[in-house]
Amino acid sequence: MTPIRIIAADDESGVLFLLGSIINKLDGVQFVGGAENASDTLQLVKEHKPDIALLDIQLPDMIGIELAERLREQKPDLYIVFITAYKDYSLDAFRLYAYDYILKPIDRERVITTIRRIQQQTPENVLSKLASHLQISRMSLNLANERVVVNVNKICYLEKNGRHTLIHCVNEQLKTRETLQDLEQRLGPGFFRSHKSYIINVERVDRVVNLKGSSYYEVKFKDYKSSALLSRDRVHTLMDLIES
Repeated sequence: MTPIRIIAADDESGVLFLLGSIINKLDGVQFVGGAENASDTLQLVKEHKPDIALLDIQLPDMIGIELAERLREQKPDLYIVFITAYKDYSLDAFRLYAYDYILKPIDRERVITTIRRIQQQTPENVLSKLASHLQISRMSLNLANERVVVNVNKICYLEKNGRHTLIHCVNEQLKTRETLQDLEQRLGPGFFRSHKSYIINVERVDRVVNLKGSSYYEVKFKDYKSSALLSRDRVHTLMDLIES
């Protein structure tokens, strides 16, 4: 498996050294460079095409928020993690779809956990997990007093609804007491956990809409009016799955 490439930007050399030492001890990741200003960070991304950028909010030549916008233009699928001593920028940070926001002094375990979470969501890892399931075209669902066989290609998404799970199909909506987690294990390739309460059929996705004033996206489907939620930290993985 290709290592996850990581860069860091901070005007404190000691912070860069600490981040590098943390990253270099992890399996499956590679620290490809550190920069003490925005200009060098942009050059690092251009040269190394990293998967993750750990960014300080306050850099000598550019505010980190502005740098994040520039990096998004340069590499749209880049995972951005802000590392800063300032709490006031959190809303702006997540408006830019930053994956995480880590405060100084840096917690080594928090950095490791964040990197591991991103590893689990990279397209290569997700596709590997999907491929481990047998391809199925139909599945049975345990409803109130009967079992119903459903064509999985007709499923748009599944939604956790209290103690039930709603299965939104093109021509009907079904309710089962089977959990979202159990159904996720039975679904074949092509279904993606877009949110803690939603699993979507990637093949039926029609549009992904940014919900203003919200921390989520809305996923719309072909031939179906209702929509599902998509967490911001899973947007890039979904886009890669759609385009793969």
